[in-house]
Amino acid sequence: MACATIHLAIAKKYLKNHTGHNYEKVISGTLYPDAAQNKDITHYTNKNRGIDNISHVRSKVNLYAFLGEHKVFDDFELGWFLHLVTDYLFFEECFTTKYLEENSYETFCKDLYFAYSCLNSYLSKKYVITENDYKNYPSEYYPGIPYQECILQSEMIDEFIERISIINIPSYINKIKINKKNIKP
Repeated sequence: MACATIHLAIAKKYLKNHTGHNYEKVISGTLYPDAAQNKDITHYTNKNRGIDNISHVRSKVNLYAFLGEHKVFDDFELGWFLHLVTDYLFFEECFTTKYLEENSYETFCKDLYFAYSCLNSYLSKKYVITENDYKNYPSEYYPGIPYQECILQSEMIDEFIERISIINIPSYINKIKINKKNIKP
């Protein structure tokens, strides 16, 4: 899963690129899946995820299953869907198959959470993310440490945020429904 600051940066950029949405509801929906008690339910996680890193992380989100239960979106559900899209694409695009094959799940998690700590402060400053953005889920707030090199380089994450924030969600939903599975936009 992407960290809360990545989700918030994408939501804020998405709201700038796609006007007419309720800011508070989209932001709240964006944070909801990771703040919920059972993340497997809120992420529509496949029950048989596999034990290797690749199948485990890449089956964390089932966009088609979400769409099966959410036919019409309000702005909260739009934020929730944007969160799921971000997580799906995060594991597809930000980690190479080679890295996932060569590292244990324990090493992957250690590297990932260190990277989140490194990115939080950087992303908060760049995308004007404040503690107030976490008001509905204050336990998700973590200010982080000064940025340093890690498995998630800041330039790559900035490009990822830009790409995700311009997705045409209605068109993407149609593509998922036609293919009946997770698919890239």
